[in-house]
This record gives sequence, structure tokens and C-alpha cells, in this order.
Amino acid sequence: MNFTHEAEQFMLQQKTLSKAIAYALAGVALSAGAITNASASVTTMYNLTTAGAADNSNNTTNPTTGGTWALHGGNTDGWIYGFTESAGDPTNTVAKWAGTTGSNHTPFGYAAPHLNWAVEITGGNGGTGEISTFDSFNRYEVYADIDTAKGAWSDNALTGAGGWRHDLEFGLFKSDTSGTVSLSAQGILQNGTNFGFTIFKGMSSNSSYNHHGAWNANNNASGLTSASLPGGFTNFDPDGAGPQTAIGQIVAYSIGGGSPSNLNNITFNAEAGQIYTIVLGGYRNGSWGETVDGYKLTVSQVPVPGAIWLFGSALVGLVGLKRRRPHAA
Repeated sequence: MNFTHEAEQFMLQQKTLSKAIAYALAGVALSAGAITNASASVTTMYNLTTAGAADNSNNTTNPTTGGTWALHGGNTDGWIYGFTESAGDPTNTVAKWAGTTGSNHTPFGYAAPHLNWAVEITGGNGGTGEISTFDSFNRYEVYADIDTAKGAWSDNALTGAGGWRHDLEFGLFKSDTSGTVSLSAQGILQNGTNFGFTIFKGMSSNSSYNHHGAWNANNNASGLTSASLPGGFTNFDPDGAGPQTAIGQIVAYSIGGGSPSNLNNITFNAEAGQIYTIVLGGYRNGSWGETVDGYKLTVSQVPVPGAIWLFGSALVGLVGLKRRRPHAA
């Protein structure tokens, strides 16, 4: 009698599980369809203040006119030039911005001294956007200063080549869904420029940034070390535990040297709601003191459908039920 009762219970559980798996599979199909059909919202944001706190927010001159990069003579951009709290908002900056919640507000409440741009993807379905001076003009009718130096990530003028953080670009990425993010960089005017990436989980929280100095001397060829950090007080270590903690925040990176990889194209897995810092610079192509290499960065995210996790849970449940299967009389 007990065996019969256990068998009936098992059959009921099997039917319930079959329905759960069917719903999960249907959910995967629906999610995949949603990825294809739903429209994602991609917002790009730009720092419109250039070297010496120069206001670039009214620039309508294409910087590629004449065949050479024509913005601000190659000086370092991306500075915030301090915070001027307004109406209780500590993210109100001297620098002007396009695409944020206000003309002088940093993206995502960023409070460190140096940032060039940011990307946010909403809508739950991933999407694709572009960071470039042309995207800035198309969206906001102003040509933002989006450029780096060919030697910012690593330069060929030195034996053993180390980067020059003076010319690095710092950007932020955030999405409301988890998934794989792909970055693809290419030069606009110059030929042959490669780009290196170092991507951190989180934002810098330090109050200062010393941009003059070398870094990345070993190009990550032997793995991540303290030399893999841009330095100059760039802080990805909010607990103050030291360089090892900051190294632990690196989620993806390019490799230079004898067998370079992840140059120009790189991917990383992003968590929903998490902010990531993308550090980008030219790789071993010559000039390392002038930011005159305009670039275009394509940012694309493919989300992980939530129903996949439901399906996985259903399979785990199936295994558990099989283990508890009643013995035959």
C-alpha cells in the first residue's frame, strides 16, 4: 500500500515537473523572441569640457575636416575640474556633459576627477551603441572630444614599452540586464592604430588623479600585476586593502608583447545594475604624448535570458526526483 502511494506521488511530481520544463522552454523561446523584436534603449554620455576647462559644448565643427584631428591641439581631455554642489547634488561639476541628468552632472553619480564618456543600456534586452565624436553630434549636436594617443596603452618608442596614462580614455558601462558585452574599437583618420583595454568592475572613488606617468610596463604578458593598474591614484579599491584588491576588480584585459590578444576587440560578462570602468588607449603605434587619434568604439550587449536559469533549475529538480524514485514492489 505504501509503495502504491509513493508511486502515485512520484507520478504527480513527474507531471508537475514536465509542466515546469515546458513553461521554462516556452520562456526561453519568448525571451529569445523578445531579444529580437523588442527595442532597447542605449544612452551615450559625453564630457564636453576639454583641456584647461575649455568649454566644448557648442562645438559644431567636425574635427576630421581637413584630414587631421582638429580638437584642442592634442591636450588631455576628460577632466571634471572639480565639483560645485548645486541644490544638494554633489555630482554637479565644472565640466559640462551631454546625455546625463543635467548639463553639469556626471553619469551614475561618478565622483572622481577624470572621465570621458559613459554608456547605459536599458529595456532588458541588451542593445548596441557607439561612442564617437559623430555619435555625440548626431545625438546632441556637439562634437565631443573622443580621442586617445597611439601609445596610451603601450608605446613602441620604448624598449619593453609601457603605457602613458596621460592619454588614456576612461568610460563607464551599465546595463539593466546581465549578459555578454562586446567592445570593438577602430581609428577614424589614422591607419594601423590598435587599441588596448583594461576593464574594471566598479568606479574610481578617489578624489585625485595624477595622469602623468608610465604604467602597464609588461603589457599583461605575464598575467595581471600591480603594473596592470593605471595608477596615479586611480582607485578601484574602496576598502583600501591595496593593489591586490584593485587587481581583483579587473574583469577583462588586453595582452601586449610578443603574442598580443584582445586588442581592438574584447568581451566581458556584465551583471545587471553593475557599473564597469573601461580604460582604453592606443597600442604601440607611435605618438604617445598627443591625443590626436580619434576613435569609434562600438558597445554591444547580448543578454542572458532569465528563463534559461528557470530551465536549469527544472533539470536540477528532475535529477533530484530521480534520486528519490520509489523502489518497485
